Amino acid sequence: MKFSKEEKEIVKVMVQYENRGWNLASVLNHCHLLEKHGIGIVNADNADLVCLRKDLYPDYFGNRGKAYIDIFIDLMKKLIENGDFMCSGGFRSDPLVIGSVHSEWKKIGVIAVNSTETIILEGPFKGWYGADREEKYWIYDMWKNQLSSIDRFLYSNYYISEELKDLVKNNFKTDEEIRFAKQQLITWVSIGVSALLGVLGIIF
Repeated sequence: MKFSKEEKEIVKVMVQYENRGWNLASVLNHCHLLEKHGIGIVNADNADLVCLRKDLYPDYFGNRGKAYIDIFIDLMKKLIENGDFMCSGGFRSDPLVIGSVHSEWKKIGVIAVNSTETIILEGPFKGWYGADREEKYWIYDMWKNQLSSIDRFLYSNYYISEELKDLVKNNFKTDEEIRFAKQQLITWVSIGVSALLGVLGIIF
């Protein structure tokens, strides 16, 4: 299985924090993986909203931040279908927001984020606001169906297949690629030794 640079970044985190009793949503927050890309996912009350930071993605219709979300969702589906990412245990709805260190209910329909920011889930003022009350994130619901299909895997304890762990351990090189690299090394060593012997034969 081949992975892009972005996919490798996500898979490494999954493998590194497996078996710590955390769901994947908590792992992503602990590593600040989505946060550093300016991405938040709000799962509270099955909202399944995607939020992109305006200072990083000034164009609402731009594709850069959206592309990372598509990569993340497609990767999750691929790993689940291949049996490389499996969930166990009960479903937990915490954290409310993926891509933020801390989030909690402030009141019905309103989430407090990192003590200074606020997410309003409905009504004319729906949005993610900073401490200055300026809207900090663009809000999208276009991924609602895709996110709802992987919610269980985001919010349950999980484990990774041995095959995927080995792939990460070997820096994403397959067994075939490792064998080829070894054979290539042996070939080059043989050529070097033959050349050295040839030179020594001429000299002596």
